[in-house]
Amino acid sequence: MARLLPAGILLLAATTATKAQQIDSLATPATDSLRAAHSHLTSCPATSVTTTPDSPLPAFTTIQPMLSRVAGVQVTPYSGAPGAWSTVRIRGVANVTGSSQPLYVVDGVPAYNTDVTPEKWDGASSFFSSNSNTNRTPHTPTANPLLDIPVDDISTIEVVKGAAATARYGMQGTNGVILITTRRGADGRTAPQPLRVRYAGWGGVQQVRQRYALLNARQFAGIANEAASTNGRPAPYSPTDLASLGETDWQDRVFRVAGIQSHNLSIDGLARRTRYYVAADYLRQTGVVIGSDLNRYQLRANLDQQLTSKLSLGLRASASQTDQRYAGTEFDGRPLLQNALVGIPVASAHNADPVPNPLEQVTFFYNTPRTRRLLAQLSATYEFSPELMLTMRGSREQADTRELGYAPENFLAPVPNVVETAASTTNQHNWVANAVLHYQHTFANRHALITTLTYLRQQYERKLEYRMQTPFSSSFFRVEEKGNAIHSPSASFVYTYDGRYEVQGSLRAEMVFGTGNLADNSHWLPGGQLSWHANKEAFLAGATSLSDLTLWAGAGQTSTFFSPDRTTHHDAGLRLGLLGGRLTLEAAAYQRRTRHAQTVLPYELPNGQRRSLFPDVKLLNQGLELTLGSTWQAGSVSGTTQLAAATNRNEVEDTDLFFANAPFNVLEKGQPLSRFFVFEQNGTYPVGSPLAGQVRFRDRNGDGRTGFGDGYYQGSGLPRYTLNVYQQLRLRRFQLEAQLDGLFGYQILNQTLRYLDDPSGFENSSARALNYWTHGNQNTSVPRPGTNPSPYLSNQALANGNHVRLSQLTISYDVLPTGPRKISVWVGGQNLFVTGNYRGFDPNVSSGGAAPLYAGQDASVYPVARVWQLGVRAAF
Repeated sequence: MARLLPAGILLLAATTATKAQQIDSLATPATDSLRAAHSHLTSCPATSVTTTPDSPLPAFTTIQPMLSRVAGVQVTPYSGAPGAWSTVRIRGVANVTGSSQPLYVVDGVPAYNTDVTPEKWDGASSFFSSNSNTNRTPHTPTANPLLDIPVDDISTIEVVKGAAATARYGMQGTNGVILITTRRGADGRTAPQPLRVRYAGWGGVQQVRQRYALLNARQFAGIANEAASTNGRPAPYSPTDLASLGETDWQDRVFRVAGIQSHNLSIDGLARRTRYYVAADYLRQTGVVIGSDLNRYQLRANLDQQLTSKLSLGLRASASQTDQRYAGTEFDGRPLLQNALVGIPVASAHNADPVPNPLEQVTFFYNTPRTRRLLAQLSATYEFSPELMLTMRGSREQADTRELGYAPENFLAPVPNVVETAASTTNQHNWVANAVLHYQHTFANRHALITTLTYLRQQYERKLEYRMQTPFSSSFFRVEEKGNAIHSPSASFVYTYDGRYEVQGSLRAEMVFGTGNLADNSHWLPGGQLSWHANKEAFLAGATSLSDLTLWAGAGQTSTFFSPDRTTHHDAGLRLGLLGGRLTLEAAAYQRRTRHAQTVLPYELPNGQRRSLFPDVKLLNQGLELTLGSTWQAGSVSGTTQLAAATNRNEVEDTDLFFANAPFNVLEKGQPLSRFFVFEQNGTYPVGSPLAGQVRFRDRNGDGRTGFGDGYYQGSGLPRYTLNVYQQLRLRRFQLEAQLDGLFGYQILNQTLRYLDDPSGFENSSARALNYWTHGNQNTSVPRPGTNPSPYLSNQALANGNHVRLSQLTISYDVLPTGPRKISVWVGGQNLFVTGNYRGFDPNVSSGGAAPLYAGQDASVYPVARVWQLGVRAAF
């Protein structure tokens, strides 16, 4: 085993966010040094979500599903397994086979960015073939690191995506930045608050939202008899058998209705000069696939101490343990579920070949990962004067994972004895030191200046180990990585004249000392933006309903951890506020050019050996973003409505790779990433042909036969359009909250469906296989049962991924709405329905991981469940 490291018009009575979602009205002070400066850059495109006691965040297990509220953000889970990772893409992609994950910054410190990702653990070539359903999907023993932050412990989430804003994060800002601020005592207010106890808990049930439409026992037996007739064999099922067949629904045997519960208990307050927030959280999730579950325990302590009028200290600490269990040989259940889908539905088969039992994988193979995580930060802030302030921070992050694998000691035994056969261990440590000098002053009541000097030092260490031992084989590897310390000094300024004209600029250096020539190990990454706050002009002084009219244009450069790639960002847009800010519009256009994009193209030689190419690739991403929103009231009903829509077009602008009619042409100048190499199906061969009943492909190159030269690239697995609609309604004590997400303009390749649509007669098939070729039904694309399967991927195997999803719906009722004691109850659901005609489990899946080249691949992995919830929130 190789392991190396449009569509429609939406009419809104009123539509962007309430104050809780505007970047200039955050409920808590900024704690990130970069964010402290960024909070003044009100023209930079960013969106924040703030939680309040009256409006908590939705009860997701991580924050990632709610990030799609931001225009230009796409969230796609690797699978629905408990603890699975998710891919978050912001404004398209900046590499071919590297990671598209954004930078996460928690309470001012980069965190959760050095974990052993699925792609790092399994290697770039673990999932590369577009014509196989047996490739191993990316997996890491480490659970999704965002599980370490319970949603109830979060105060604000901000997505940074603008050209000038991401340049401030240097070689970590290419894929965008997610800023997370955890809760502080007394919700950050300055008035004293006695000890307060809060509880948020919910329980629910999960179920598979959509299953594959497969043949029942009688339908399968009919196809098996037809396949036998095609090959001159006797029918395996007699008329008597057909009349008394027993039924086995393998999906029903593998899936289950499963429970889930979450509990968060916290105390907080502000006494004299001490602000405190302490919380404990527990999450228990039983998986919808039998044999899978997750338990997460988490503790958090946030303390702020004002020692003197000028000096304050802060502590942020969290610790968690996540225990997982999954059945089968892979975390996302691919082999287990594929066997269940193709399993023969006949209770007692008459075939000469043995019938595989998918439940054997559940009984005899399972793994038990455990992840322990610690994140601690100390900070000190000294205020020299109201205009000059120095903040220093130091943090340590540690994550240790151990996964044990179990399998039969002897496969040939009548009742195999299951023993430990494998162990995987990962250890990662990350140290961050940060100092920020911040100055702001207004001269002559017209000239406002903000300057920031920042120094950031980061260093990580990572160890990976894997061993496997069975009576028949063994495997072992060990890798240790200790990165050189990265030093990142930076300077930024914001100058505003008379509140109308604004200039921003920044320059960040990324340097590594002691590794040879400093010039070869340093990057200088600039950024800047010009803004015009037109609503402050005298000629608009009479427009009292106009609260904001800002036009801006920005540029910046980023890179990726000393890779040769360099991304140049340009964007421009406007922000409009009407009716005192109750109706807002923000529109932006952007362009991102990446030179020397990270690219590793694996390929396989005729002898089965795998090799890789490293072409030089230049990528271009262009897109538009629109956010409309409003807060409104109609009688006793008040509400918040937001629509976020975006387009993105990515293409290979240039490459030094060219192979005529080869799979490497997946990288073709002027074409998007994640294309599929297919052959155009032209029905089936008619009666009279030697190949009667077999799939026929169009001879595109005119050589008189079907061959590799007839293949071509089609479609893309990366969506071109994203849509999010968020709605909040309030009527007296009742409140409704809903989130709709849509993805459009992409295709999905489901290799399992490709085989299910082929009526072999030896394995189960999809309902579509019933339309198979016969002498009386020759106008069909489904071949005759029992014919040889085609080695070519038909263009008809590509599915349209367009869909709209009701991601979240919650209805709450305030039992005690006012006073120091508050109680509310709520019911809700997640992933309640998905539109579209996709026949797999879910059209939004990333079986190939975060690499853009493998987007749109569905290996029939663990489905994302529908969840029904019932919860309570209380404060005393």
